[in-house]
Amino acid sequence: MAESERFSGKLIHPRVVGVAAALLIAPVATDLIYTETLRYEWNNFSIWLLTAGLILAAVAGLAFLADMTRRRVPAIAWDRFGGFTLAALLSLLNAFIHSRDAYTAVVPDGVALSVVAAVILVYLGWRGWSLRAVSRSGPTGATKFPSHSPEVHS
Repeated sequence: MAESERFSGKLIHPRVVGVAAALLIAPVATDLIYTETLRYEWNNFSIWLLTAGLILAAVAGLAFLADMTRRRVPAIAWDRFGGFTLAALLSLLNAFIHSRDAYTAVVPDGVALSVVAAVILVYLGWRGWSLRAVSRSGPTGATKFPSHSPEVHS
């Protein structure tokens, strides 16, 4: 089997990672609303979002293993993997903090952990949700992208 054939095919994990990340970013909003209104249902929304995001993060890990076993991922981007893992662990800690009662469940630790995890996820998500290492090609080592500029004919 040729190298290009072995790594072809759709990756499963980026779709699941993206949804999990969205659910783990959303508690920033619900925590901030809680700090302004002190209405307890916003704390409940935060813990529900964190729980759903953590469940989907576990599913994303399984999807990543499936992509690895199907040999769709030639190399792992370890820095991105570590960043996503750190965000998931911070969110797990945040879920335990949100399980406390009332004000101490959110302020100040819950809000801080929500913001830190969200910043990590937004930074990592800026380049996409895949954990596959980008292959470098070309003489300078830069990734080649197709040119979309109009060709000039003389």
